[in-house]
Amino acid sequence: MDGTPDAGDLTLAQIEADPALRTRDDSGIAALAIGTVAWAIALGIALMLGYTGQVIMVCALGTALGVPGMVLASARRARLRRSDTGTA
Repeated sequence: MDGTPDAGDLTLAQIEADPALRTRDDSGIAALAIGTVAWAIALGIALMLGYTGQVIMVCALGTALGVPGMVLASARRARLRRSDTGTA
């Protein structure tokens, strides 16, 4: 044992106070990026396999909606970081 408490022993206040304990990306940008890339790959595969119509439309819309989603999530994260530092 190295003297660090188990995750079950930590309170929410302790986790929020120590940046090293906050490893999760709460902004959702990583999930949006992965989803957008997955839709772009699906679009490329659908085009190579000769699909038309709804399949192409769904893949294209998935890709197209991911981009503004990442922009909005990035802006939200930046706004939240500014408000945490008191420079809002």
